[in-house]
Amino acid sequence: MKKGVSLLVLVTLLFNIFSYGVAVSAETFPKDPGNVYNDLTGNYGLLGIASQFHVFAKNKTTVNAHTDGNIATHELDAKNNFGTNLHEGLLNQEINYIQKTYSFINSSGIPTGDTRVNKFVVGSNVNVALQDGHPTVNGSRLDHLTPDDFYKDRDGNEYIDFEQEFARLNVAANDLATATPAKTYTAADFPDMNNRTIDLTGLSDSGFLLVNIDAEVLTMNTPLQIINPSDQVVVFNVINSSSALNVQSPIKYNDRSNHETEDFSDANISWNFGNEMTDLTISAPFQGTILAPNATIHITQNQDGTIIGTNVILDAATNRWDPNEIFISDNGTGGTDTTTTSDSTDTTASSDSTDTTTTS
Repeated sequence: MKKGVSLLVLVTLLFNIFSYGVAVSAETFPKDPGNVYNDLTGNYGLLGIASQFHVFAKNKTTVNAHTDGNIATHELDAKNNFGTNLHEGLLNQEINYIQKTYSFINSSGIPTGDTRVNKFVVGSNVNVALQDGHPTVNGSRLDHLTPDDFYKDRDGNEYIDFEQEFARLNVAANDLATATPAKTYTAADFPDMNNRTIDLTGLSDSGFLLVNIDAEVLTMNTPLQIINPSDQVVVFNVINSSSALNVQSPIKYNDRSNHETEDFSDANISWNFGNEMTDLTISAPFQGTILAPNATIHITQNQDGTIIGTNVILDAATNRWDPNEIFISDNGTGGTDTTTTSDSTDTTASSDSTDTTTTS
């Protein structure tokens, strides 16, 4: 009789324990994400929190190719996977934010590891559930993520306010476009189409290096080599463009090639395409962060760096490469050109180039 009573007590206890566990899981999934500014607390310079994402899109992101990086977007159409794949112990967190999605594959996201945690946030109207210990989005199970990685906006709250962030990014693009460059390049500076080099040796600034480059230079279909021996933070303002631009120049930066990484220490090159750009196509391998806040950006060749636009379409493999911070000083930015030669492949003054250097 005592054995029967003991067995009954044990069964009752186990039932209560498992029932309690299920109730807690139901109550805590998905977790409340709060807002991004509680998670990204650093001073990220002119680009703000956008610089901490591989893709930062005000409206829609379309993923048609392998995307090695994280995404923040209002709407996602993902027919391929995304997430920073390589674990080198240098990136301690990976944040993704998807406000709305109707197309999602189950290999999206990267598992949490010993050196990195995930925060995967979806909008309040996204249909989520748990299946076999993994979260689901619109019925698609995310096999790489656990319930602890997963968050959902509460009604009336958005983890990222895209309207606010893109208002700031438009100001940033304008501030860069109107700042004083250290040098300006036009197509006339590259008489040899097969040997086009921008050498930043001798150009310096107390903040970052700003260089204007005519849009025509980027439409040429031969490589453009950029040498930055001091690893300065450099921003190229793309000038004299219409509202549409097709970049056909492969961008070669120092001795670097396009590759997966979580080491962003050398991510010192950015491209400001300005506020007037509405249609930007990258048709050649490209290196550097892209700032075109009002554009639809179509990537058709490999690209490394943050991509900031209204809509982003990824038809080629891209890699996360977060830019180092860009800060504009109170008196604007300027550079000091310390060399003068007639070689038009250098960053030096020549009869064919326009040098607007200011001395600080």
